[in-house]
This record gives sequence, structure tokens and C-alpha cells, in this order.
Amino acid sequence: MANYEVLLQKLQDILNVPFRIIEVPINKHTFIRNDEPCHSFEEGDSLYFHLEAGKEDGIQMLLSAPSQHVEASERALIEWIISSLHQNSGTTEIAKNKEVNSIEQLGSWIQESFDKDKSIPFPEDLSVYEKQFTKGMIPFYLTYEGAHESGISLKALNKLLQSYFDGKVLLVPLEEDRWSILAELGLVLDNTDEDMDQVVLQQKMQLSIEEELAAFTDGLHEVIANEWVGVFHLSVAKPLFNIVSLPPTISFLREITELGKKFKVGEHVYFPWQFHFERLIYSIPEEERANYLKGMSNSSILFEDETISTLETFFQMDCNVSETAKRLYIHRNTLIYRLDKIKQETGLDVRTFKDAVLVKLTLFMYKVTKTS
Repeated sequence: MANYEVLLQKLQDILNVPFRIIEVPINKHTFIRNDEPCHSFEEGDSLYFHLEAGKEDGIQMLLSAPSQHVEASERALIEWIISSLHQNSGTTEIAKNKEVNSIEQLGSWIQESFDKDKSIPFPEDLSVYEKQFTKGMIPFYLTYEGAHESGISLKALNKLLQSYFDGKVLLVPLEEDRWSILAELGLVLDNTDEDMDQVVLQQKMQLSIEEELAAFTDGLHEVIANEWVGVFHLSVAKPLFNIVSLPPTISFLREITELGKKFKVGEHVYFPWQFHFERLIYSIPEEERANYLKGMSNSSILFEDETISTLETFFQMDCNVSETAKRLYIHRNTLIYRLDKIKQETGLDVRTFKDAVLVKLTLFMYKVTKTS
């Protein structure tokens, strides 16, 4: 729909005529003259211009003004302006539809690569996206688990993203309630320079890129999660400079998201560089993981909720007893008692490096096997 409010204001300013926009039933005024649609007509002391054809609710939109205040040349000019607005609006709509179709095709290419688990040739008619990757694109993977049966509106989500990124991003629909978000490097990272050599740029980014991406992604997740009821999971990868690497990267982020949910890493936001150990554990065949846990059957204390919570905090605090006690809001002696009890029942003292690694490995095995 054209912006008729702007047209109204400009006409009033230029012609100094009190124009107004009205809505009337379609059958009240018929825009037919000699069996052809007309752009304007007079009725009584008023002149009417046709703005919108009939809407679904049977209402049409008209622009009206006192007929004695509008000369014939001005009337013809206004008809031409309105006709041009309709043509431009139609052209814009066609362009939007073309863009939507190409983004859907981009999503289909990524999804097909997932399904067939192999590289699918990049569609030649999507070369416009290929060029965007030469300066670097940051890929995000977003999933939704929520209360909206109809899912999240693609239009609403896209509008929110444009606002947060302060620029245009590509929102690519994948499976239901699954999206890939592609943003130009400069919209996410502050330390970019268009004239900088790509190799130098990549070396410079390694110093702080992980911290910048983490901060930006945490903020993005907070904005999205505050907009809708439900649970969103968001992961991000480092910049891509070749669109061919997009499907395997999104597949990798999908894997990281699932691992984050299984291992309960982070608050619904996942960063690949934090998942080295988890990926290693998950690559072990399920049967071998189960056999390993059977061998730890005499160490059942490790799988109690209180023990798991205590040990996870202990490892997060780099095995520091005092800091762990503070984080758990317990006395230092209480923590020491728990650790001694674990040693007594399992023979493993997590205050030593060797046993700490073994216990952490066991907890990872337990988590991934329990949720499989």
C-alpha cells in the first residue's frame, strides 16, 4: 500500500487545499466511466480521487477535496501522481516477492544439504548472496520451543532483527521454528576495516572475536526471548567468507545447539569454541558409553542431584574450594565434607587433577547417555 498520508500532507502544503482521506463502501461510488475505470469524479461540491480499489471488507479509500479549489490541470496532475504511486507500489511488491522466493530457495539449498548429508551445488541464480560473503558474514542458528501453535511470524521476527542489528540481515527459514540468521561482518563486529587485507583482518579478529560474538549473541537472545513466550536457543559461528561453507556451518551449529541442550551448557546460548570436550564425548558410540557407566555402578553418589550440582560448580570455579563454597552459599567445611564423602565412596579425590578429569568425564558420559 502506498503512503497516502504523505501524499495528503504534500498536496495540502503545495495547493493550500483541505484534502482528506475517507473510506466508503464500494457500492456507494462506482469508478466506471464509459465502461472504463476512472481516476476521479465529482459529486456535489466535492472532488474524489480513487486511492484503493475494493478491500476484502468491501471498503474503498478515496481522497477528497472541495471541487471549486482544484483546477483542471491540478486535477490531472493529482491523477497522474496517484497512478504513479500505484505503479511503484506494485513494482516494490514484486521486488519483495522475488526476494522472499530467493531467501526460501537459499533455505531449501541449506536444508537439502542437511537431508542428504553431502555438499549440494550452489544455485547459480542466487549469486547475489555469494557476493555478500566475500566481505564476511556471521551465521547464527535460532530455534524455538514455545507456546505459539502457529509458530513465530517470519515478518515479525525479521522486523525485530533489523532493529537489533541496525541494518539489513538475511533471515533464512529452515525447518519449522528453525532459522538461519546471516549478518554482515560490520553489523556484528566493531573492529572491521573494509580496506584491510582479508588475511590481516582474520588475524586481528582472532584476538577478540570470541568475546565480541559472545556479547553480541547474548544480547540478541535476550531481545528475542523477551519478545515471545517460549524457549529460544541461539548459536553463532565465526565469520564465513565463502557461501559454500554455509550448509556445513549451519549443520555444525545445529549439532552444537543439541549438545548444549543435552549438557545444559549456558543459558540457551551456545558457542562452538566451548564444546570441544562435549563433542569428543558425544562421538563415543552409545554402547561404549553405557558399558563405561556400568563399570561405575559402585560410584552412584556421583549421579545424585546434590553431588552433580556441587561438582559442576567446583569445576566451574577451577577446583577452588573457597570460591565454590561462596558460589553454593555453603560453609567451606560443608563443601570439604561433601568432597571427602565422594572420595570415601568412589576412591576419587576431585581435588587432584587426575581424579578431577576422570570424574568430569564420568559426569559428561552420564549426561549424554541419560538424555539420549
